[in-house]
Amino acid sequence: MTQTAPQKRFRYLFELIGDPVVEFELVDNEPVVRTTNPAFTDVFGYEPESIIGESLNEFIVPAEADTEATRFDERTADGKYNSGVVTRLTAEGPRDFLYRGVPYERDGGEYGFAIYTDITERNRRKEKLRKQKQRLEEFADIISHDIRNPLNVAKGHTRMLNPDQAETILQNLDRIDAIIEDVLTVARTGQPIERTESVDLAATAETCWSHVDAPEATLTVTETCSMQADPGRLKQLFENLFRNAIEHGRPDVTVTVGPCGRDGFFVADDGEGIPEADRDDVFNRGYSTSTDGTGLGLSIIKSICDAHGWSVRLTASDAGGARFEITGTE
Repeated sequence: MTQTAPQKRFRYLFELIGDPVVEFELVDNEPVVRTTNPAFTDVFGYEPESIIGESLNEFIVPAEADTEATRFDERTADGKYNSGVVTRLTAEGPRDFLYRGVPYERDGGEYGFAIYTDITERNRRKEKLRKQKQRLEEFADIISHDIRNPLNVAKGHTRMLNPDQAETILQNLDRIDAIIEDVLTVARTGQPIERTESVDLAATAETCWSHVDAPEATLTVTETCSMQADPGRLKQLFENLFRNAIEHGRPDVTVTVGPCGRDGFFVADDGEGIPEADRDDVFNRGYSTSTDGTGLGLSIIKSICDAHGWSVRLTASDAGGARFEITGTE
């Protein structure tokens, strides 16, 4: 039989689509396989001759999903579309799929297409990220409570010592406190981002600058743009970059913020800058040019960018200072 043009186009799509597709006929409420595409063989591992004419459910539906599969079949018999996340058996074991069932009638019979999109790896990544987030939260709790509480007790007792002795001890305890705070920030900012919203570059930068204690320093925003971001973590990014410019520059340092290309923004200053030989190391934990720095400030920047899926690089500004370029925000 000669195929019409629409039939040829459908056959071409059916054969080449990357998702497994099964054409079935409902016979006594069972989905009997009539045709499979090559992707079905690749993913499920069943050759067409072994499954055509057989019940699809008998091959790929695990026992615990019988009720679910029956419900789908009943909806198909009623001419209703099906969709859902399901677990189905392949020749190599169970995998997770996004299932779509499309019913249609032909020659008085009830037919349908079962389309499966493999989401196993996506689900595994989500589960891995969930466990990672849980571990980070547990780590943050330990740092926040089990370490900070005895630290506060030590500070209290230190203040009762000889003033000269107390000053040195308190300086070191304050440094430990700063390290704890930065470690907590690294742990929290590195967690996967679950939700973003549209934020304005200029408004965010100016709000963060208002929290900076540097009366002689100046912020300049060249122009604005919008991006999808976690507002809280973007605020931490700006505040850390601003703090870095002020701590390593002059009291009257000028910080400039603006768009960078079509998918990013920059934060630059007119301070001393960072030597080119050191620019690949600045985002490593522990890197610091200050004797009393924790070496985690720029590591926090990297963590925030990684969590968003952005890239960050350091170069020289037009004024000879540091210029941080964050890209991939589109």
